[in-house]
Order: sequence, then C-alpha cells, then structure tokens
Amino acid sequence: MTALEIRALEAGYGKEPVLRGIDLTVTSGVTAILGSSGCGKTTLLRAVAGFVEPSAGTIDVAGERVVGKGRSVPARKRGIGYVPQEGALFPHLTVARNITFGLPRSERRSAAAVVDEALAMVELAPELATRFPHQLSGGQQQRVALARALAPRPSLVLLDEPFSSLDAGLREETGRAVVRALRAAEAAAVLVTHDQGEALSLADQVAVMAAGQFLQVAAPAEVYLQPADPRVASFIGHATLLPGRITGGGRGSCALGEVAVKAGDVATGPAQLAVRSEQLQIRTDGTGTPGEVVDVSFFGHDATIRLRLETGEQVAARTPADSVPAAGDRVRVAVVGEVVAFPG
Repeated sequence: MTALEIRALEAGYGKEPVLRGIDLTVTSGVTAILGSSGCGKTTLLRAVAGFVEPSAGTIDVAGERVVGKGRSVPARKRGIGYVPQEGALFPHLTVARNITFGLPRSERRSAAAVVDEALAMVELAPELATRFPHQLSGGQQQRVALARALAPRPSLVLLDEPFSSLDAGLREETGRAVVRALRAAEAAAVLVTHDQGEALSLADQVAVMAAGQFLQVAAPAEVYLQPADPRVASFIGHATLLPGRITGGGRGSCALGEVAVKAGDVATGPAQLAVRSEQLQIRTDGTGTPGEVVDVSFFGHDATIRLRLETGEQVAARTPADSVPAAGDRVRVAVVGEVVAFPG
C-alpha cells in the first residue's frame, strides 16, 4: 500500500501559494524533501500533517483520502507520526509518559510493553524510561521523540529537520539510528532537510524543492549523477555551471577547455556545463587551465579550493589535505570524467 500520495497540491499562508502543483508518491522507506530555507519544505510537511489547510489538490495517507474535494480529516485522526525540529517533549513527564502520551486509553494498560518496544526500536536502554527530558542528551531526546511518534504504529512518520540542532557526529549517528527504527517499525517517512549530505545518505528517495515546486524526485544517486535541472546540479554537490558548447562526439568546450560530456545530454550547440568540485584536479605537471586561488576551505580530510580562471569565471576544486595551495597561488586545474550538460 502507498503510504503517501499527493497530487496537484497548493497551499500557503496568504493569497500567494507557497506550494504550487506538488505531486509526490511515497511507497516505503525514507523520502527526503531537500531544499534551501523558505522553499516550502515545512509547509508541505504541515499540510500533510493537517496543520495547514491546502487550497487545492489531494492528499492520501495509507490509501485514505485526508484532503481533497471538500474533505479535510483532522490532524489527530490522520494516523501520522510527527517529529518536530526540537523533539517537543513534555519537560514535566518522564520518557515513558512522553512515549505513551498520545496512545488511546485502551492501549495504555500495556504501557510498559509499549515503552520497552519503542525504546528498543530507537536503540535506547530501558532504564531511560524513568528519566526526564532534561536528563537526556540532544540525540537521546530526538530518539525519544521518534519513539513517541512510532508508539501508535503509524504507517507514515513526518520528520521536520529533526537533527539540525545536533553536532555533526551526533547528527549522523542519530540519523542512522532513526532510519533503522523506521525500518524496524515498517513505517514510511518523509524527512525535511536542507542538508544534502543528510538527504543523500539517509533517504531512499530525494525530492529537490525550489520556490514551492519539485525540480526532481528520484533515488539519491540519480539526483546527484543525473540532475534534471541546472538548479539541481548547482544545489546538489555545489556544481559550478559554466557557459559552453557541445561540439559533438561526446565532447564540449568551456572556460576549462575541452571536456567529456555525458552522452545524450544535449544536442550540438550552446550549453551549460555542470562541473563538480571532485571532478577538478589541481595539476603540478604544467597541464590544465591556469587560474588563481581565491580562497581555501580546509576540512581536515580534504579542502575546497576556489579558483578564478583567466576568463573571470570562478570554479571550486576539491583536493587532498596534503596538497593544499595558498590563496593567491597560481595553479592549473583539469577536468576528470564526464560533465553533465544542459541546453544553453
């Protein structure tokens, strides 16, 4: 059964809609809604949850129409689990009482078993059941929030940037634990995030959003390697878009010289070429296109070098940590592999 189906959805907070003609199908696993701040991600989540009333379109949850044709099922009756950014645990309730808070009275008789099962799913020790939220770490609080959402056994769970307040290491650890818990509960999930690494590593399907519309909905590898739109290419992986030409035979040219182009992307003629930072290599053998280092972002394992080419365009190259040039250095850069092209 399809966990979530959205068709032609429009929603907003005034006369101008925030969401415009949204279509989305979630069958299982995790679907990440990825986009920059203000693009409509959270509005979409709130419309599905029942906190925002759409102005057009339909929403089906687990095969039941909850929005459309004059019908709007109240949020509490949609059978959806919801995890907000900060978890929103009740500070005066223990972990156990937080988890069982939304359960029907008939299920509270077996509350201890529900709590044990929910804590096990989110990989938390049973002795945490008697603690209060302030006695937990940020990652533990988010897992408890997920346990509360999973306790009623929903078919769909909505997660609104649930890891944004955690540090990098804890964010990754908590994210993977959450995905394991969702799979153990056999619940589909919609994860809203602006972090592309989080979306690509945790999701089974990624929906890239801009200005209230989806630019591409596909598997993470397809979104990254075969972007459907220049805006997807520049957002996912921060590819540099350069004006150029397709010259035929799987070749093209731009400010970086002649490059290999993925077959079948565009016909011969003007084009935009998307070059990712990992495709650019700093050369010391005298080959490649000359440029000047504008600045360096050092990450420990590697560094991103921003270069200004002689034509004035700027590109970003990723280089190993042991061979990082300094700002102002003159270097040469070459393109490795095939670049993605879009009609110019």
